[in-house]
Amino acid sequence: NMRASLEGSAVSLPTEEHLERLKQFVASHSHELKDLEELFCDTRSETWDPFTDIIAIQTEAHEQCTVSELVLTDNKQIGKVVNVFSSLSMEFVRLIQIAEARFFRPLACFGERYDDDPMGEGEEATNIAAIIPLLEDLSAFVQRCHDVVSNAVSQLAGLYGSKTLRQSLGAPQLQWFLGQLGDLLRTLVTLDLLIAANDEFQGQWQEFKRMLQSAALEPEVFGMNPKRIGSLLMATMRLEAELFGGAIFRECAMQNFPWFDESAAGGGGGAP
Repeated sequence: NMRASLEGSAVSLPTEEHLERLKQFVASHSHELKDLEELFCDTRSETWDPFTDIIAIQTEAHEQCTVSELVLTDNKQIGKVVNVFSSLSMEFVRLIQIAEARFFRPLACFGERYDDDPMGEGEEATNIAAIIPLLEDLSAFVQRCHDVVSNAVSQLAGLYGSKTLRQSLGAPQLQWFLGQLGDLLRTLVTLDLLIAANDEFQGQWQEFKRMLQSAALEPEVFGMNPKRIGSLLMATMRLEAELFGGAIFRECAMQNFPWFDESAAGGGGGAP
């Protein structure tokens, strides 16, 4: 017993020593980083202690200027065009970031399991029921993307369909705008592919639909309100029509785009 105790002490001492040295390094490194930060500041403050202060305040600056504040020109036509296309470009970027952060991973990883054991009874329906709120959010997000793309195409039609604008602006450089528009369309295609390529998701979705259809025929067996089952079944069919089978990009490309026709509108512009 004495020998085991001595061996345990011999092992613990180096461990404690390394832990103490690590704490000293972290504290020293924090002081060095703070000193470097203070070189670029007008005022000095106390160094954050990572061992006693569990909360740190992030003081990074964020841009607060709007596009309209950044665009200053005496030419009203140029100012309007720059404002519109810059705002749309920023909206493209924001929508792409939302898709990547909110929808890509859940759709790609749905149905992933650590083993190949068969799922229990009702587990497939439970999985789909859990992801339906996300699909509702995705449906609203897709509709927003469609509206933004429609607006972008209409603005392009207004820009290139107006002789007045062409004469005042010459040849506008829209590479950044068109690139971001293409990235948003690529994002819609990616969402289509994530849904279509997930066989587990497709299979469980069909099983969920069959369960709802059976429940609609015999609601008393499932102990559910017939109206509630009908509403849920209609919502399921709506989501399938909006999100499955490549509908996300297809509906975007096939929507009715308002089109600017200066000659048909008598010089004032219009959207037939």
